[in-house]
Amino acid sequence: MAKKINDSLTELVGNTPLVRLHGYEKKLGLKAKLLAKVEYFNPIGSIKDRIVLRIIEDAEKEGKIQPGVTTLIEYTSGNTGIAVSAIGAMKGYAVQIYLQDGVSQERLQVMKAFGAKVQKISEVPELQEQLKATNNDFVAATNILKQHIRDRQSAGDSIFFVDQMINPKNPAAHHDTTGAEIWEQTEGDFAAVVSAVGTGGTIRGISDYVKAKNPSVKVIAVEPALDASALTGIHNFTEVPEERVPVTVRNTTSVYNEVLVASVKPSFEAARTVAKTDGILVGNSSGAALWGATELAKRPEYQGKTIVIVFPDTGLRYLSTDLFKE
Repeated sequence: MAKKINDSLTELVGNTPLVRLHGYEKKLGLKAKLLAKVEYFNPIGSIKDRIVLRIIEDAEKEGKIQPGVTTLIEYTSGNTGIAVSAIGAMKGYAVQIYLQDGVSQERLQVMKAFGAKVQKISEVPELQEQLKATNNDFVAATNILKQHIRDRQSAGDSIFFVDQMINPKNPAAHHDTTGAEIWEQTEGDFAAVVSAVGTGGTIRGISDYVKAKNPSVKVIAVEPALDASALTGIHNFTEVPEERVPVTVRNTTSVYNEVLVASVKPSFEAARTVAKTDGILVGNSSGAALWGATELAKRPEYQGKTIVIVFPDTGLRYLSTDLFKE
């Protein structure tokens, strides 16, 4: 028998399972079939493993970065920073993470465990005044941070900004892997796919792939209510200034067919329920997506049809938050 040994955890990124939520469907009396793309089966625990691996390996091929020389930098609400920290460690890069305020303590600790230098964005002196003016907006903060990084590069620092918010490798990774996997796993037999929007890369990549295969598939985007700050990791892209809209979903409605606006309570309840009915422990963005899929499943036109839901990460990164406090 041949040995089954991997040279690195990077070889295990992708090919995550698609799981039928039998218990959840039964408890809520849903007539549609719900299939969850469970992304915490990626080796570092989230969907962001996909994009970080693609961005880093393409940058290596293009000669933009070098292990032991380049420092990888990212601004993140958590999961991308964790993936950069871990994959950076695997490949021999120093990593510096700027972390969005309000994220769970677990995320901060995990990044540090992988050896990354972590600093909360509100603690960067050069950025504090600008952040106050935009109410700590994620997209605005990324744009501000870019100038800070350019200043460091001009000073001679060898750094590479992963820049998930604008990097075209983000949606490309989801087109080539996440979207393709969903199509292959279902053999194209699904009516809709639901995803919360953070950077917009996931929904853009999946949408581009599945709509090219079947334009009648509905792509449903979920954003947080304007007062739902507890739904970390997802971002508003309607009814906000254009400069705060993720580039991947800016000035286009071709990516999605409908937008559902999630509030905290039903999103948290969905995450808590699926943990009890199907043993799947996920984070709050997954809860928001599941809430959206549930609303869709209640509609008569989806009776007997299949809805795919993207579950980006594990609930283990939210145990210090209110997500599982009932």
